[in-house]
Amino acid sequence: MGPDDNIENVFGIGVLAGASGQQTAVVVHDQVLPLAEIVARRSTPGAPAPAMREFLNDWDRWHDWLRNLDLQPSPDDGWKHIDSVKFGPCVPEPWNIFHTYHNYDRPSRISGKSDPPKAIRLLPDLFFGSRSAIGAYGDTIMREHGGKQFDFELEVAIVIGREAYRVKAKDADKHIAGYTLANDFTMHFSWWTKLREGRRTNDSIRMKNFPGYTPLSRTVVPRDLVGDPHDLFVKAWIDGKPRQDTRTNAMLWSVQELVEYLSHVMPLRPGDLILSGAPEELPFAPGEPHGIAIGQTLDGRVEKIGRLVNTIGEQTERQPNQPDTY
Repeated sequence: MGPDDNIENVFGIGVLAGASGQQTAVVVHDQVLPLAEIVARRSTPGAPAPAMREFLNDWDRWHDWLRNLDLQPSPDDGWKHIDSVKFGPCVPEPWNIFHTYHNYDRPSRISGKSDPPKAIRLLPDLFFGSRSAIGAYGDTIMREHGGKQFDFELEVAIVIGREAYRVKAKDADKHIAGYTLANDFTMHFSWWTKLREGRRTNDSIRMKNFPGYTPLSRTVVPRDLVGDPHDLFVKAWIDGKPRQDTRTNAMLWSVQELVEYLSHVMPLRPGDLILSGAPEELPFAPGEPHGIAIGQTLDGRVEKIGRLVNTIGEQTERQPNQPDTY
């Protein structure tokens, strides 16, 4: 199998990015059409098509209406191939971004040690991300100047579609619009790493939150079309070489448990993103350098959810207090 593997993605909602601004769009199989075109043809004349945030705020109504149309894409009706248009992030302005880490039953890629079991930890490990770190399919991700090991972490991301507050896990699905694919790019080692030796905390702001470090795939795929998010393949290639081939079936805290936990801390709003954690990469050969290098391209796929492709560049600007040698 290779980067040309087919991914079943029969319906999704995304955002087109063009000279005229962003437009909410509908994807059916590999064809895309602006939502405004569908509304103009199938709804009351002059009815507005919502921006993605408003679509998510009224997800149930818009989603149900579109699914009931039984859309049949055709180039003669203005539909375009998905690879012929530019997409922005499918959730361009999330209220909150939650990153989950240590959420798979596997050894750490950094220390080689396994984390304490779920029964001892009791609570999942999460941290906030910045919405300014959101990127899109096809973007060049500018790695921090002075970086040494830049890692990818392909993750199933939960997209909230209905406000959730103090929701039980058994009821969490009612509040999930669907799923997308996110990449939690991480600067595990850089010029500042030695400055942090002996510290109790990592600098997650620097590691995770430069612009574009959290790119999203092209669409939000409705929950029912994904089915069980805990048994999907996750695959990745770097410049065509296999780098990941695993499944999501070793997740410790389920997506429903993550919604339960977070919604008991704070209300979750439509458009909030919860990254569910990264499963195992393929083993490295002895002496093989870790991470993804400047100029390389990552092609990631998650079953039923979609594809995410990004190339790595490097910031030319030195960072404050960055030494000449490190």
